[in-house]
Amino acid sequence: MGRPDEIRCRGRRYPVTDEVRVGGRTYFVVEVLGRGTARKVFDPRAGVGGDFRVLHTLPRSPATGQRLETLRRAAEKNLNLPKIRESHSERNRISVLTDWVWGTPLDRYLADVRAKKQPRPSSPEIVRLLRGLFHGVGHFHHDAHSVHGDIKAANVVLEPRPTKFTLIDFGSAWPVERTTRRDPGDGVSAPYAAPEQFMGNGPVDFRADYFSLGVLGYELLTLDIPFDGVGGRAGLPNLRDAFAGKYQPPSARMPDGDRIPRAAVAALDRFFARCLALDPDERFDNRAACLAAADGLAREFRPGSRLGSFGRVFLTLLDRVRGRRPPG
Repeated sequence: MGRPDEIRCRGRRYPVTDEVRVGGRTYFVVEVLGRGTARKVFDPRAGVGGDFRVLHTLPRSPATGQRLETLRRAAEKNLNLPKIRESHSERNRISVLTDWVWGTPLDRYLADVRAKKQPRPSSPEIVRLLRGLFHGVGHFHHDAHSVHGDIKAANVVLEPRPTKFTLIDFGSAWPVERTTRRDPGDGVSAPYAAPEQFMGNGPVDFRADYFSLGVLGYELLTLDIPFDGVGGRAGLPNLRDAFAGKYQPPSARMPDGDRIPRAAVAALDRFFARCLALDPDERFDNRAACLAAADGLAREFRPGSRLGSFGRVFLTLLDRVRGRRPPG
């Protein structure tokens, strides 16, 4: 049987551009993704009637194999990462199949919101989704002992059911012990990259991911990029003096800021001031502190925040008793 001209998946038809053999199985290519090292493929054996996967082609090396294993373990229990289904070593390359994340890339979603093709999400809903993403990234840091290194709107997918953010594209991720030996260009995606990522091969650690998440959250809340649209470049030595004073807290630019309790607004501005500090030493310096602040911010934005301090403490204890995972 030859290659079909198109395949049908979830009620829609997709043209087939190529086919590939991996691990003795045939997959039909429907799209080349990103920088060309990944392809969207149809797997006839996935689910009922087939489903899409992402096929990554990586250079074969001990370092790649080690990275894949840490990513696989991290993704097994992380609701904000796509699962690695299988990998195959073939001569000088490793082929990796991951889940296809059904949803809308966040850069496309934001473009539709700006064009008024999509409703603008409320600030409480954005804070809820961001809390889940911060937890997902924090658990990735802990479980994989790695830095993602390229968090940006194009690498986050908004999934509809349940509504959550999923982080994709780990091609720039590096183990934390390699922070001073990164490849040129790793994770440098303006304006989301942290200032230290633009400064050659200097040390870059988990705090760079917190900065990128801060830019992403700020953009979701305001539709603007912090520091007058410059983002992380504002921290470069030749720009810092000019742009450091141009930072505005998100509450000053949010369309619904006047409808949010003052305590929530204050918590929001404090949180983003820490995430977006141009000096990494002024950001959250560990995962526990960052996630505790994200949890506190989410509590301020949910209806229970109007119960006062006793009510907030009660809800926190209730969450712990229930053993609830952070929302995705």
